Amino acid sequence: MINIDFTLFVQIVEALIMTFILYYILIKPVMNAMQQREQHFASLEKETQALLNSASEIIKKYEEELAKARAEGAQKRELLKEEARKIEKELLSKVLKEVEEYKARWSQEFTNQLEAIRKDLQGRIEMFASLIVERVLGRKV
Repeated sequence: MINIDFTLFVQIVEALIMTFILYYILIKPVMNAMQQREQHFASLEKETQALLNSASEIIKKYEEELAKARAEGAQKRELLKEEARKIEKELLSKVLKEVEEYKARWSQEFTNQLEAIRKDLQGRIEMFASLIVERVLGRKV
């Protein structure tokens, strides 16, 4: 049977004192260290999330700027192509005009030379006729 005497109260007091001592020496510091570690990891997680959000915003801005630059580049390329087409048309028309002028000049020179040859041949018709007769008939007229 359990005897309730003075030693029971002493043991209860000893157990309570040991509980308080162990609580303040072992349990409380360990719990504080775990709580600080948990807070540290929570702050690191928040910081990581903030960095990820910042990185995603930067990537989004980069992609928008890249798309904008590509659109501007395509527009400038089309403008340059159009300008090149205009210059090409101008040069082509200039060259065609020069070719037409050269062709007209050459045609006129050819016509003039042909006319001069015709006049020269017209003046020599009798001589050619007498040569033909002489060759065909074999005698001089």
